[in-house]
Amino acid sequence: METIESSFVNLIVAFSLLSCFVLLFSSPLRNLLLSRNWNNNKLNSVELVLRWTPIILFFILFFRYAIAHIFLNPSHIHVAYHLSPESSIMYRLLSLFAGYDGASIMLMCVILITHIILLKAIKIRNRDMVDRWFSLLWIICLTGILPEQTFEMLIDGDFIPVSENLLVKSANNGFLASLIFGLIIGFGPHAMELKPSEKYSKQILLALGVFGMLSILIGPLDALIPLAKNVWNTDIFSELEIIRLGTIVTILMLCSFVPNIIYYSDKIDSLVPAGKNRSMGLAISILIGFCCLIFSSIITLYPNWSLISIFYELLYELFPILLFALIFSLLPIIGLDDRSRPELHGWRYGLFVGIMISCINSSLISLSLLNGWIIALFLSLTLPMIIESTIMLNKKIKVVNIITSIVSIVSLCLMMITFSDLKIVLPLISICCLTLMEINNIQLSKLNKLVK
Repeated sequence: METIESSFVNLIVAFSLLSCFVLLFSSPLRNLLLSRNWNNNKLNSVELVLRWTPIILFFILFFRYAIAHIFLNPSHIHVAYHLSPESSIMYRLLSLFAGYDGASIMLMCVILITHIILLKAIKIRNRDMVDRWFSLLWIICLTGILPEQTFEMLIDGDFIPVSENLLVKSANNGFLASLIFGLIIGFGPHAMELKPSEKYSKQILLALGVFGMLSILIGPLDALIPLAKNVWNTDIFSELEIIRLGTIVTILMLCSFVPNIIYYSDKIDSLVPAGKNRSMGLAISILIGFCCLIFSSIITLYPNWSLISIFYELLYELFPILLFALIFSLLPIIGLDDRSRPELHGWRYGLFVGIMISCINSSLISLSLLNGWIIALFLSLTLPMIIESTIMLNKKIKVVNIITSIVSIVSLCLMMITFSDLKIVLPLISICCLTLMEINNIQLSKLNKLVK
């Protein structure tokens, strides 16, 4: 049977990507329309259109996918390869979750439902930033998570069903994967902008971080990509499927670990004004951060990969990180200096956005960067506390930050020497850094109480 791509689906995906790119620039667009004397009602209408277009377009694809299963359309490749003409309605519904392509589209459905509910149910600081985070996330979902064959069609299609036992088992795993990972990723854009002043913000973000890391360690990732059930060592870094695995794990890391980084950095900026050696703190943070990224890949892949191969792949991966880190770090030059340390804040956002863009321009070593990326983010919080000189930073806080910085680096080295499986190392070092961040935060909170 010959397979063909659906031009209708390609058109919908293209418009979805276009609408997401426009949504990224919703704030400048609003300012432009305000300068043209648009009233608030028109602006609200434009915002609603931009915000709902990618959501509506995806649900068009989803309903088309669901109807093909419910009415047993054998020209749809996913229907033909999972069902038979006698399949009951229960098996037709189960087949929606079957296979990694079915689990992926259901994952995106859960992400959207979570996002829609939280738009009204949760208080956030900046709606524009939530729109930007969601736009970047959805671009990656469409280009890196959704398999290309999900909507492929068959010419003169006929049923080639799998066994019912296999279908049920696959559907159960797909349901768990789409629910667990969909809730984490769907909550991510809102967690990035959760108000720090809210009573339970810290507890929610810590729970999200730990739950996200444990889901990588023991969750049903293999339902989304079969490679995930294997040991994540150098043997799989030559397989193309590692790109998809790296994309999914990177998005999970961003949506569960990064909100904690944003929370703690905002708290530091609000409690400790910048002191002397501020520029030195930025320079050393960037230098050590890039060293962490590079050495993380080298330690993971060498000697199974040659150094030339590693550095060749790093050029593709590190370029967007370097580019966005430079752009965001230079924002104070154009007057965006409303934070205590806007350059460091920009460096962190450069790491966030750079790693997201790398998901779109993925290479075979993307997964090997994440350990170094975590340490680079953690050190961007501690190094300013160590290097800067201000009356708010006493000797005890500096010593605590020095100790936690050393512990994070030593822990990473020990874990990577002890375990060859990144599936173990990555969640453990993330939970370790979350614990160390909370230790630093406790010391900072004690200082704030003494000052008051």
